[in-house]
Amino acid sequence: MDLKSYEQVKFDMAEIIRSAELVASGDEKDPNKKWQAQQPWRELLTRLAEDRFTVVVAGRFNRGKSSLMNAVLGMDRLPTGVIPLTSVITYVRYGTSERVLLDYYGSGLRAEAKLADLPELVTEKGNPGNVKRIRAAEIQLPAEILRRGFFFVDTPGLGSAIFENSQTTERFIPEIDVLILVTSYESPLTEDEIRFLRQASPTVRAVFVVVNKHDTASPEAREEVLAYVANTVGGVLDGRIAKPFSVSARDGLAAKQANDAEGLQTSGIQAFEEELVRFLTAERSRLFLSATFDRVSSALACLPEADAERLGAALKKLQDPGETDGQANGGSAVLGPPLRARMDARVVTPCEMCRSVLHSLLEFFRQYQYDLAVRPEVQEDLARRGGFCALHTWHYEQIASPRGICTAYPRLLNRMAQSLRAMVGNGSGQTDAHRLMNHSCPACRVRWDAEDKLVRSIAHKLQQAPASSDGLSLCVPHLELLLGQIDDEMIRSRLLLREAAMMERTAEDMQRYAIKHDALRRHLVSQEENDAPLLGLQLLTGHRSVNAVFTIREI
Repeated sequence: MDLKSYEQVKFDMAEIIRSAELVASGDEKDPNKKWQAQQPWRELLTRLAEDRFTVVVAGRFNRGKSSLMNAVLGMDRLPTGVIPLTSVITYVRYGTSERVLLDYYGSGLRAEAKLADLPELVTEKGNPGNVKRIRAAEIQLPAEILRRGFFFVDTPGLGSAIFENSQTTERFIPEIDVLILVTSYESPLTEDEIRFLRQASPTVRAVFVVVNKHDTASPEAREEVLAYVANTVGGVLDGRIAKPFSVSARDGLAAKQANDAEGLQTSGIQAFEEELVRFLTAERSRLFLSATFDRVSSALACLPEADAERLGAALKKLQDPGETDGQANGGSAVLGPPLRARMDARVVTPCEMCRSVLHSLLEFFRQYQYDLAVRPEVQEDLARRGGFCALHTWHYEQIASPRGICTAYPRLLNRMAQSLRAMVGNGSGQTDAHRLMNHSCPACRVRWDAEDKLVRSIAHKLQQAPASSDGLSLCVPHLELLLGQIDDEMIRSRLLLREAAMMERTAEDMQRYAIKHDALRRHLVSQEENDAPLLGLQLLTGHRSVNAVFTIREI
C-alpha cells in the first residue's frame, strides 16, 4: 500500500462512518438525543482527521539534521550551519504556502514570521540562549510528503555546549513515533547519541540511523564506519534495526533541485526516502488503520441488523480491497512541485484560458462602457445587435455607472419597443416571439476571439515544447477546445494525464476537508483544502463568468 492508497482507504472509511451516523441519528427530532447519537461517529471521524505520524530528526549539532530534512523535502528551507540551534523545537508540516508560526513561553497567541527570518529565531547566532523566549517554531511547506500526513520535527543538537538544547530534545521523546538518528562519518555515534538512543528506544515505534556526509569518506572508510554503526546500534536496540543508511544530504538536495536522477541515487537520499515512506505507510496501516477498522466494526454492531450487515460488508471489503480502480488506470502524470491553484479574490479560477478571457473581457468593458455612454454610433450599434446577452448585460452593469446606463440603453429599449409594436400590427406575435432576444453580443465575440487566439498560441507552444504541458492548467471546456487543435497523440496524452492528476488531487483535498469539517477540526484545514470545493467545480466547468450557459459558443 502506498501513501495515496492509504489515504483512499481513510476516505472510503469516512464514507462508511457518515452512512452509519445517518442511520444512528435517523429521524430523531430532539437535538440533544440527535447529538448523542452522532457523537460516537464524530469521534471516529476525529481519529481520521487527526491521523499523523511524528517523525523526529535528532543527533549532535553539525551532523546535518536540517540538511537531511531539506533533502527529503526537496527544498532548502531549514537553516543549516556549524553553529548550534537554540533550544527551540522546529515542527515542519504541510501548508499551501510557505509560512512560519511561532509559539512563545507565557503566551497562548501565535505570531507569524517570514521564512527568511528563521535563522534569526532558532539559531544560536540570531537568538543566543533563546533570549526571545520562543517555545516552538512551526514551518509550513508545500512538500508532497507532508501533504500525505507526515509531521517532521527538527530538534536542537545533542551534546552542544548549550545544556538546554539536549534537555529540550530529550523531553520530546514521548512525542516520537519514528526516530531518525543522524550521525556522520567524521565521528560516528558519540556517547550523547548512544545515550539518547537508549532513552528513546523503549517508546518509539522505529529507529532509522543515517550516517551523513558520505561524500567526505572513501569507499573503504564508509564500509568500516557503517559496520561499526550497525554493530553499536544493534547492541543498544537488541538487534531491532536494519542496516544504517549512508547518505550525502547536501548532494541529495542538489540532485533533487536539478532533477538529477543519477545524482539522487548516488547521494543515498533516494534509498533512504523510499524505505522511510514504505515503512511509515506500512506501520500506519498496521497500527492506525487496523485499530480504526476494529473501532468502526464494534460501533456498527449497535445499528439495526440490516444496516450493520450492509455497512459491515463494505468495511470488510475495504479491509481486503483486492485490485482497486486506482491500480487499473492507464498512466500517471508527475505534477512536479505540488500543484496548487489558490483562489484569488480578483480572478477566482485555476484555468489559464479562463483567466486570459476574463482579462480580455475586463479590458473590453472598461473602454466599451465609456463609449456607450458618450458615443451615439456605439449606442446605435448595440441596439442593432439586440444588446448584450444576459450574462454580459450584468457584467456591464457591474462596471458601468447609472448615468452611463441611462445614456446607453434608451436606443435599445426604444428599438425593442418598436419591434414589439410591429409584431402586434402584423399579427405575428406568436410566430416571432423567439426573435425577441436574438442577440449578436459584442462581449461574446471578444470572448470567442480571445479563446481562438489562445488555443492557437498554446497549441503552437506545445508542438514546439511538449513538456510545457506540465505547467498548464485548464478547465474541461477549454481542454476540449485545445484537444481539437492538437493531432499529436503524445501531447494529447500528456494533457489528459495532467488534467486527471489535477482532478484526483483536488478530490483528495475535498475529502480531507470533509473529514476535518465533520470531525469539528477545521483548524487543521489547509488553504489548499479550503479552496478545493470551488476549484473542483471550476476544473469541471470553468469560471462562471466565462463558461455560463448564456454564452454557449455559436457554431
